[in-house]
Amino acid sequence: MASILTIAELRKMQSEDLLRELREQAAIVAKLRLGIKMNKEKDTGKYRREKKQLSRMQTVITENTKKSQRIESSASSVPSVSS
Repeated sequence: MASILTIAELRKMQSEDLLRELREQAAIVAKLRLGIKMNKEKDTGKYRREKKQLSRMQTVITENTKKSQRIESSASSVPSVSS
């Protein structure tokens, strides 16, 4: 991932693309965390920025999941009209 995406840009992404980006971001965060623990990575601010980006992605995925569940539950709770 080249740059930090805004929450609006993340919301516009397709679910498959967002999940792919999430996996990539999780790998970046894990690598940075390991580097910091081993005292190889000095820029702890970068770790914080990348971790926040990962959290943004997880938030958007959760929002999408809840939104689709609400749509499904409202569609199933509408009573059918029978004569």
